Amino acid sequence: DTNPIAGLMVGILATVLLQSSSTTTSIVVSLVGSAVSVRQGIYMIMGANIGTSVTNTIVAMGQMGDGDQLERAFAGATVHDMFNFLSVAILLPVEVITGYLYWLTKAMVKNVNLEDGDSWDGPIKKMVDPLTDKIIISNSKIIKSVALGEATCDVGGGFYPMNCTEDTYLGCGKAFGLISCSKTSGDCPAFFQGDASAKDDKVSGGVVFFIAIVILFVCLAGLVTVLQKLLLGMSTRVVYKATDINGYLAIAIGAGLTMIVQSSSITTSALTPLVGMGALRLEQMLPLTLGANIGTTLTAILSALVSASKDSLQV
Repeated sequence: DTNPIAGLMVGILATVLLQSSSTTTSIVVSLVGSAVSVRQGIYMIMGANIGTSVTNTIVAMGQMGDGDQLERAFAGATVHDMFNFLSVAILLPVEVITGYLYWLTKAMVKNVNLEDGDSWDGPIKKMVDPLTDKIIISNSKIIKSVALGEATCDVGGGFYPMNCTEDTYLGCGKAFGLISCSKTSGDCPAFFQGDASAKDDKVSGGVVFFIAIVILFVCLAGLVTVLQKLLLGMSTRVVYKATDINGYLAIAIGAGLTMIVQSSSITTSALTPLVGMGALRLEQMLPLTLGANIGTTLTAILSALVSASKDSLQV
């Protein structure tokens, strides 16, 4: 039986750790039909929408140096938070009682024929991947295998020990643990060790996660500082008047920006400091947030279209 609250919490936790609802959604979509049912996927997506609101709150706290700016920025972040909270608070009970999302989406994809295709990468992923591949590469196969119960991360669980003659993709026989090597270049990242145990790889993952959190806070502080320097005097008033537009147009702009960057967190996190500095009205934050939530669905749709699974497209 499907546990709605468990699915919701898995989506929240995954998104809080990954700091990206688009990434969580793509993972859930890829698992639907094999390790995850459609009903479970629906609840996990709802959780992802709640988890993504944490990023805005972190960005707002980057303006703690000024009490007034912090208050406005926190209010701007709360717009995104409350929209997601209220949406789930209304839709979750209705879905549990009626299953309307399941039946509606099932009817929408009833006559769809999908063929297996190549994987799709967004523009941000294409820019960041070359750098991250030099540091660490996660083994995507292990997620699916563990979810299906076919293997574990322990010794003898199907992934450890690794038999590497050299630290390359072919040198390890294309079989890896938690940390993998690049299939395209054949090179292994800095945190890869051919004789590593599951414990070693978990420690490496924890170190990289800590470094990522530090980089995140540094970048957020830098973003706020740069915006404060740029938006002084006349610049703030110009931006304030330029963003005083019709709500429906603001929704379209928010959706368009999110479709380009493939992340609603990036869109809303860039807008939160603007609200804090008074360059963006709080009333304009809601339609832009609505647009960002609409635009982020494109990532899941594109992920499903390159899969041969109709269940993935349904989610």
